[in-house]
Amino acid sequence: MEHACQCPCGTNKFSAQGEPIARFFCHCTICQDKYQAPFADVTLFNLPAVKLPEQATTYGKYKRFVAIDRGICDACHKPVTAKMGEGEKGYVFISTQNFIDPSALPPSVMHVFYGTRTADIDDDLPKHSTWLSSQWAFLKLLRDTG
Repeated sequence: MEHACQCPCGTNKFSAQGEPIARFFCHCTICQDKYQAPFADVTLFNLPAVKLPEQATTYGKYKRFVAIDRGICDACHKPVTAKMGEGEKGYVFISTQNFIDPSALPPSVMHVFYGTRTADIDDDLPKHSTWLSSQWAFLKLLRDTG
């Protein structure tokens, strides 16, 4: 299955192939800032499954020790994708709002960085509050789906 994606203004069009690894909610302060929302609804794919946009996207790191390059559209200044790693061992984080048809995506499986939330979420999903518990939950997710 091909998932068509684009940034909010449509300048950056791209696609993801196949089934995503997982979908989750991120409450980190960077996501809150970049999405101008209490959290980001994120869908994770293996890097080789995503045809990244080639135009009008500036990537940058926003924390010194985090190996995630966050891509922002040069036209609308909204998140496009975020990348972690390279090649076969790389991953792409795509905002669920950037999918043309998000109904084809699986439901979210957890909340990460819940300790920095700006709003309580009333659901039954696991909520990982600290940096360490969020990292462990993410690594466990990768291990269990890899």
